[in-house]
Amino acid sequence: MLSRVAESLFWMSRYFERAENTARFLDVNFNLMLDLNSITDVDHPNYWKPLIMVMSNLDNFNAHYQEYNVHTVTDYLVFNRQNTSSILSSISMARENARSIIESISSEMWEQVNNLYHFLQSVTPQQVHTDPYSFYKEIKNASHLFQGITDNTFSRNEGWDFVQIGKYLERADNAARLIDVKYHMLMPKRGQHLDLVKDSVDIIQWMAVLKSCSALEAFRKVYLSKIDPDNILRFLILDRTFPRSITFSICAAQEALWRISGSSLHRYVNNVDRLIGKTDAELSYTTVEDIFHKGVHEFLEEIEHGLIRIGEQLHLLYFAYHTPKIEPLDVSEALPFTGVAGGRANWSQSQQQQQQ
Repeated sequence: MLSRVAESLFWMSRYFERAENTARFLDVNFNLMLDLNSITDVDHPNYWKPLIMVMSNLDNFNAHYQEYNVHTVTDYLVFNRQNTSSILSSISMARENARSIIESISSEMWEQVNNLYHFLQSVTPQQVHTDPYSFYKEIKNASHLFQGITDNTFSRNEGWDFVQIGKYLERADNAARLIDVKYHMLMPKRGQHLDLVKDSVDIIQWMAVLKSCSALEAFRKVYLSKIDPDNILRFLILDRTFPRSITFSICAAQEALWRISGSSLHRYVNNVDRLIGKTDAELSYTTVEDIFHKGVHEFLEEIEHGLIRIGEQLHLLYFAYHTPKIEPLDVSEALPFTGVAGGRANWSQSQQQQQQ
């Protein structure tokens, strides 16, 4: 398979997953505001700022808007083309990648990507503010339909594996960011008094965290007791059966990488397989107590940085159009798509050039 085709399949899948995650986070946050409206002030910026912290860059947002509220955050995460993680930008880039390899994907896949792109072109900010539920439902259903079409019309070859790698690396990254931001916002500070209203608000917000990962019903089937932060961490980070947990996503990406390279347990043939195998092994033997001992933020930050390194090595091994004898000490200098200082992956240098 040509590296150009593999790269486009990877990013097409990753951008579609990113758009769905953004739509789900926004949809859950709108519903959260309805649930909290009668018991607390929902106009506070703290209810909207976390969405930017999870999905994008605070400095980039602050360069375009003066405050955090429903209108500015929605505009930035849905329509703003300067935000490479917005829904419109993500679907535009997914479509561009699909268009560049239209001969390698099924006609049904292209049709679905194209339909969603043109739907977004026809939507106005006023329509989203008036009926956010219908808009975000359309985005989520379109993503689910695309994945279903891909499952049923795409051959199980190397291209399929790159689609899976893109989807699951993006999913693990989004879950890690969400848990990291929300956990430190919701956990009580030392010595803080918990009253009944505060406790009720926190329970609703913890349920929103689960809903953001489409995990509430699955969580309830495993943990029948009340909503407990420790169990939520255990489920969203370490559960190996739930398809949106970090461990499941990394394991699925690892299996796809193994099918491409021929690596197996205790035997890796390249650096990307070594890195993802190391991450999977660490998660396999980690407990919630270990996470608390290390620090939740530190643990999740390590996961996020590990995913960035995996993406860097994946690019060098399969996508890079040159094979330099000596790479810079700072790998990020050679790989502009990884972002700066641990920023989330946006797109490759070749794809940036396509946009110029």
